[in-house]
Amino acid sequence: MESFMDNFRERSEVEREWLQELFVFVRDNLYPVLGPSTGSVSPEQLSLAMIRRVERAVGSSCARSLPLSYRLISVSELVTWQRTPCCSNLTWSTAQHREWVREAEQALPNHEALPRANLLLIGCLSDGCDPERSCDGAWRVRDATGTVHCELLSPSPLWLGLPVLFPCWNYIPQPAPGKDQEVEERGYLELVGCPLPLTSDPEMTFNPAGVNLKRSVGVREAAGLIQHRVRGLRVKVYGEVSGVYPRLNIAGKSFFCLRLREGRHTLPLLVTEPCCLWWQQCLCVGGSVCVSGLRVCALQGWSGNRVLCATSQSSLTLLPDTLIQDLSDTPTLDMHTPDLDTDTVGSDPPLSDCSSTECPLPERERQGAGPDPSPSLRPRLSKAISYKGVLTSVLSAAAGLYVIDGKVGLCLAYQPLQRRGLRPGAEIELHDVHFLYRPSPHFHPSMLCVCLRSSLRVTSFSRLGSEVDRPSDAPLPSLLLERNLGVSQYLWLCHCCRALRDRLVPRWVKEERVYVVARRLLECVVTSEKGGGRGGRRDIYREMLQEPHHCPLTEYSVSSPVCEYVSVSDCVSVMENECWTSLSLASLLPASGSSLTRAELNPSVAWSVGLSLGQDSQPRPLLLVGVLELPGTHTLRLRDQTGAVTCVAVETGDDDSGGQRAANNTAWIGCLVCVQRFTMVMERFLQSEFPSYRHLDQDSYITHRHCRVYIQLCLNDLQILSPSAAMASLLLRENSRTTQGGERETERDRGEMREKRGEEREETREKGGEEREERREKGGEAREERREKGGEEREEREERREKGGEAREERREKGGEEREERREKEGEEREERTDYVSERKKRSSEEDRIEEREGGAKRARQNHTENETCSKPGGGASLPGDWPCISVVMCVEGKEGVAWRNEGIACEGEEAGLSLCFSVRADLIGQIQRWERDPRNCPLQERETDGQTRTVELLFVRSSVRWFPLIQAGSFYRLIAPNTQDPSVLIGCRVAGRSGVELHTNPSLLVRSDWRIHTLTHPLLTTPYSQSISQKVMSVAEVLDCSSGVDLVSFHGVISQRITLQRGTTTHTPTQRDVEAGLSVRLTVCVEPRGRSLQVYLDLSRTPYPPGLVPGNTVLLTSFQRRLSRVGGVYCRSVPVSCLTIMALGKTDTQSCDSPPPMILLGVWALAGAEQCVVGRVRGHVVCVLYLQLQWTCSLCGSIYTQERCTRPQPPCNSTSAVFQAEAKAAVEDGSGEAHIWFSCPVISGLLGLAMPQWEGLQRSLRVRGHLRVYTRGRSLVCDVEAEDPLLQYLSCVCSSSTVCRPLTLICTLHTRSHTPAARREDSAQLKRFTRGDREFVTRMPPPLQLTCTHILEERERD
Repeated sequence: MESFMDNFRERSEVEREWLQELFVFVRDNLYPVLGPSTGSVSPEQLSLAMIRRVERAVGSSCARSLPLSYRLISVSELVTWQRTPCCSNLTWSTAQHREWVREAEQALPNHEALPRANLLLIGCLSDGCDPERSCDGAWRVRDATGTVHCELLSPSPLWLGLPVLFPCWNYIPQPAPGKDQEVEERGYLELVGCPLPLTSDPEMTFNPAGVNLKRSVGVREAAGLIQHRVRGLRVKVYGEVSGVYPRLNIAGKSFFCLRLREGRHTLPLLVTEPCCLWWQQCLCVGGSVCVSGLRVCALQGWSGNRVLCATSQSSLTLLPDTLIQDLSDTPTLDMHTPDLDTDTVGSDPPLSDCSSTECPLPERERQGAGPDPSPSLRPRLSKAISYKGVLTSVLSAAAGLYVIDGKVGLCLAYQPLQRRGLRPGAEIELHDVHFLYRPSPHFHPSMLCVCLRSSLRVTSFSRLGSEVDRPSDAPLPSLLLERNLGVSQYLWLCHCCRALRDRLVPRWVKEERVYVVARRLLECVVTSEKGGGRGGRRDIYREMLQEPHHCPLTEYSVSSPVCEYVSVSDCVSVMENECWTSLSLASLLPASGSSLTRAELNPSVAWSVGLSLGQDSQPRPLLLVGVLELPGTHTLRLRDQTGAVTCVAVETGDDDSGGQRAANNTAWIGCLVCVQRFTMVMERFLQSEFPSYRHLDQDSYITHRHCRVYIQLCLNDLQILSPSAAMASLLLRENSRTTQGGERETERDRGEMREKRGEEREETREKGGEEREERREKGGEAREERREKGGEEREEREERREKGGEAREERREKGGEEREERREKEGEEREERTDYVSERKKRSSEEDRIEEREGGAKRARQNHTENETCSKPGGGASLPGDWPCISVVMCVEGKEGVAWRNEGIACEGEEAGLSLCFSVRADLIGQIQRWERDPRNCPLQERETDGQTRTVELLFVRSSVRWFPLIQAGSFYRLIAPNTQDPSVLIGCRVAGRSGVELHTNPSLLVRSDWRIHTLTHPLLTTPYSQSISQKVMSVAEVLDCSSGVDLVSFHGVISQRITLQRGTTTHTPTQRDVEAGLSVRLTVCVEPRGRSLQVYLDLSRTPYPPGLVPGNTVLLTSFQRRLSRVGGVYCRSVPVSCLTIMALGKTDTQSCDSPPPMILLGVWALAGAEQCVVGRVRGHVVCVLYLQLQWTCSLCGSIYTQERCTRPQPPCNSTSAVFQAEAKAAVEDGSGEAHIWFSCPVISGLLGLAMPQWEGLQRSLRVRGHLRVYTRGRSLVCDVEAEDPLLQYLSCVCSSSTVCRPLTLICTLHTRSHTPAARREDSAQLKRFTRGDREFVTRMPPPLQLTCTHILEERERD
């Protein structure tokens, strides 16, 4: 120290203190790590060299000033205390730094430049080969306190091991996920400038004249040498670097490849020696190198090919580009002793582990075989290019996604993720990178993807600071390798991870569990598509070395997977936009829409519905992910953090028919599900005042509009991404039951195999006996006798073996039965225990078993010890496991519909008044049970069924109404009251009656908002209660034919038509939408599309609007009033206790056309009535036209319209619009019977045989008169006007001509009065007289069949 300070006696006291600190720092931190390459250097000499370098760097050697504001920092201090990115430049002045910051921030305006830190850093550059660690080839800065990774732009092999000063560098800290993480992995250095050596080494300056290349060969000659292996041959090769491939680490062994080029010839080199791995950072594409000590190796994973490999004697020399061009000497081979490194690379452990032979080389001839895939999945070919640009954005460093120049995407996931230095603002250079156009709609159209043969190099470090990347996307590249995903699938997976994080974290999914959910989502989507996932492993040798090049990026599919994961709010927005864009008011009108008046027109467009399958959405099918929940309303909802959508849910029944039923399983509540198959329903409500159909294109007549959107789905089509606690236990029991059944079948198969083997042995013995008989006749009897005795002994031994085998089999079966009994007993004991384990551990074990059933052991290992689905107070998913509760099992007999009622109940601080409520009549089974924890939907225990069954009325009010969509008649449930051990809570109270009055009401029980209801499915029930209560549900035909004494009926049917009637008075709360208030709806319900139908009238003025009332859905209508109309027709209407339930969803396949109605004879149809059919085809002859009316009607008031004015006198009508209406009735017979068929305006022109110009001319001729009616009287047509009227004469001529009285094929429907068969219409029969010659006959004949023609089939249509 003193001798060192003697050199600076003239310095100031501050400078001397700074110099003392520098000496101590050099002595303690730098000097101990110097290697033998530095020679005998003392700490004093090293400190003096350090000072000279510093003064020369700051440019003030003459003034001998020191950078006193800079502080020396060790490596351990840097990585431990520096938590933010920083930069240090010893050569900067303040003005230079400001200009540097301004330029950096102008390049990317949304980023800030790195803050400056006045720190001095010295150390030695090492190649990563330390005695304490394996050689990984990573360059590090080292001092006595530790090491830190460093990235260099153009490193030189001459820098290794020398003490150097780093004048300009950036430090980027990395996230430290755990305390066990090594210090140097918590950050890295970016060495911007060249390090300054502190020792005078003459080799630091490259001298081209000192390079000896006379004993080396070029690429062309070396390519010929590797075709023939020579033991002990060592080759020295020079050439231009055409590719530097990433370093791979397989089974703990690291290696990389590079490719040298000479003209058109290329040569791959494989570097597997740990001491040579540091070469990778020194190599750059386009540079010239010379590599010595190479041996010829044969690769096991690349059969039939040889490659040059580096050895421990190999060395790397960087050459100038002009030096190789001047070489023309004859190469000389360097021969070594034969016993050194003569093994093939295939026997080398590092290389044998990284080979793969499962994926054969691609054959272009096979691409033409097979069917042509869809355009969206047709593979495209990528193009290998070179690119240079600036990183402008880091989408996900852990997933390897970046943006270059703001318009080009970059994917690095197909290479090992060693991404230090890739920050916004960095300049990079890419070679042999694959260019893909629109591989995914979620990223930039132009994408660059690197494979194992691509080269990536940072040419300039970024000047900007960047946020630390979240490590949650780190498992995505490993999933890419595991599933061998295509680039489109991987980009879709990355998009889903980001979307799941935004839509589900942290409410339902934890941050660290996003990858698990995304993995399951990918499996759900990819397995449903053809060709989802490539399978197998990547052949890394062929990908890097084979010519022509082929890798997973050579071919790619556009937009795979083809579905689009959207948020719930986006799905609602899509439906709302499509609701009005797809609306065509003219399409809502019937065929006679042009003749409708205002009173008929506006109700026709008041309501309409649009149905669209989620998988048929354009441009891509929709995919939803959310949590099923029961909010405070009466509907089921699918929710994420962006919003919620109402769901109409059904499920597949337990029987083998595969039919649907109303959803009743509460275990679905709280499940995170993936919805792929669903129907988007868009109901439109319009309040309009259209005068006529000509004004439908004018929106000014629409006074109000509203749409209600929701989705219809089947719960069995959902994919569970994360089950609720109840669903997890249910799936676990189903899995165990399936496993036990499989074990029994396996044991039965083994028994059958044993029996077959015994029969074969018996046949063999019989054949042997016959052969012995033949030998006894031919040869000596003595030998045969001895053989017989030996055979008998063998048979006895064989019998003893069989007996022993049977005994062992019996013991096995008994042991299996005993084990099965022990398992059942242990299961019952576990169910009865009260000292349960903690809830979190149980959920984890259940999830692991479920994942083994669904996806195997890999998915089970990915599950953590916590369930990502969070339980919400209103969701009904679960309760904390250590809370005591009481429960009772109930079977629902029936329920009423949800309605606004004044129950007079004030709870939870709310005032009494109108509130949503419904009631359920249920049988309580057994006694009330106490539990230490929530039993949820565990199997029904014997103690729960001990006791009498009693009937109660459960009243659901306000927030308890949420259970309405999942409570169904005939289902079993467990009602749970938490936080109590008092059984009186679940005991209903009776209504107090007066003396002398006998009450027949059931006890009532008010369901509180915090109570839970869990469904007990049939496999969970014991035998006495395994059968559901059969509710008396009638069909439509039974309702139509039952006796008139029946008042309230329950029936099911398919909605074929829905019509909105006049609006009624509203008694609901103001929170309901006015456009839906007070609706009266008429539903036409039938069993078959053309079967008998029943009209049902719904009064929705006192009930919330029920979703799912769309044509095609099957509904269950409970407690509806059966009524008779004035003409004797049957219809039903809702009453306050009526309930409507969606039982099954209709088909929305618009491409499937209905089959034509059946051909039927009029006589048969008259006798059978609607029991035969309601719609049919009739082929008959028009006898005569009985009635014809043509009229121009005022569209506003319905009066006759003549001469451009309405004829209504009082009050006068000023209408200027009119519609043309026509009606006709004709007698038609087909030989078996006669019918009177009514024709409306659209088909009258076909009946009269008039072309469209003639029909329009007839309408114009009638405008003067406005009205004309003709009817049959005797054998002629008469009219109310003069008989000489030309128009009357024309119509009479037409109606009596052969043009009208001709054979026709008609599609007709029955009138309501003709639904009853003729056998039941004897009272309506009439006497009719027939004359045949001189005799008269009188008979009683039923009235003719009344039909309505909907369509006249022309001759070509009949064919």
